[in-house]
Amino acid sequence: MTKNKIFTEIKLAMRAGHYRNLTHQEKQIYKNAFKNGYKLARLHIKKDKKPYQPRRIVGYSFAIVKKKEIDNMIEVVSKKYEISKLELLGKKRTLDVVRTRNIIHNILSEKYKMNLSNIGRYFGQDHTTVLHSIKMKYNKERYWDTNQTIWQEFQELKKVL
Repeated sequence: MTKNKIFTEIKLAMRAGHYRNLTHQEKQIYKNAFKNGYKLARLHIKKDKKPYQPRRIVGYSFAIVKKKEIDNMIEVVSKKYEISKLELLGKKRTLDVVRTRNIIHNILSEKYKMNLSNIGRYFGQDHTTVLHSIKMKYNKERYWDTNQTIWQEFQELKKVL
């Protein structure tokens, strides 16, 4: 970059309103700082010529599951636990409904690899609610405790579905 172009950019920057009331000495300080900062920035840009590429998680992708498959899976789980589909998709928060819903969240996440937002949308919930369900299983909290029978039931359901 030529010196003329650098000085033109400095002059443009100095026209900003907050520079008008500065003394001549203060303006020189800003000018030198801008010039040195500009040169340093250009050096860093020359060093890192690689374009930015986002990181990719290797070996994991989210699936798009058909509504019919989800409905069939919910039907099987609701029959096993004797809870109606309307209760599962509703706002009811009794222990048996929440436990069953939690199992479904985990099946959709693990077996069908659905993302949290899509699972939440299907149940009329926020993705953080689904995340909480999945974390409960991972951390072995509440009904996912190691002493509970939910682990065997979960594995059986995953095999059946």
